[in-house]
Amino acid sequence: MAYDREELIGGQFRVSKKIKYTLLVFSMFFWLVGGLFMAVGGYSISQKQGYEELSDFATDPGVILAVLGCFIFFVSTFGVLGSLRENLCLLKTYKIFLIVIFCFEVFCGIIAFAFWPEVKKMVDYNLQVAIKKYTVNSDLRNMIDKFQREIGCCGSLTIDDWDSNPYFSCENLESYRSCGVPWSCCLRKFQNNRQCGYGVRNERVHLKLSNEIYQIGCLDAGFQFFKAHLLLTAGLAIGFTLPLFIGIFLSHMLGRQLLRFKPQKQ
Repeated sequence: MAYDREELIGGQFRVSKKIKYTLLVFSMFFWLVGGLFMAVGGYSISQKQGYEELSDFATDPGVILAVLGCFIFFVSTFGVLGSLRENLCLLKTYKIFLIVIFCFEVFCGIIAFAFWPEVKKMVDYNLQVAIKKYTVNSDLRNMIDKFQREIGCCGSLTIDDWDSNPYFSCENLESYRSCGVPWSCCLRKFQNNRQCGYGVRNERVHLKLSNEIYQIGCLDAGFQFFKAHLLLTAGLAIGFTLPLFIGIFLSHMLGRQLLRFKPQKQ
């Protein structure tokens, strides 16, 4: 005959309520985070004026956020249902997903350091695409402006990367932005003037650009930033991996309890 999992043995529950509900709350939190990401990403996509702005999947923040939200929601569902229903199969699947994600993060970190030149080329390509779409995609424009402003950089590798944008190209003499850079490339003291970067590359012979705009590319500036803030980098790494360890540990403990006290037919 089958016994009830809530039946007491030696004054203790067979399945720990603390572990069960901690895992449930943990999984539900990320379940809601995934749902929020999907909602925000979906709303961002719905506000697009035309499908042509979605032509490059890798550089559209709304699409990236929606896909990431779907993945988080999908994985977290196994943790929510597995802990709520005390289902050993769902808990094992959830733990496997978390282990795979952790291994993938470690693998990406190793690849990024070991093959930095190739990774740099890939990131540079995506940034170049984003620069070309700067004037037609508000999401990319806000993202680039914030990054350039906070890091103190301009362009992907050099300030002349902005020549690839038709509005900032030196060949487009009819544009009032011709041979310029966005306002976020200007030094902070000039950024209140949104036209501070117009025509600066055309006047580089007469101007000392270091007194006007940031001259380092964002890839090199980003690398220098993380190199100078190793504690922040370590904190981010821990912030990404710690939840995975917590989820793996809780799902493993609850699964082990369920396996030990699996009902036996007599």
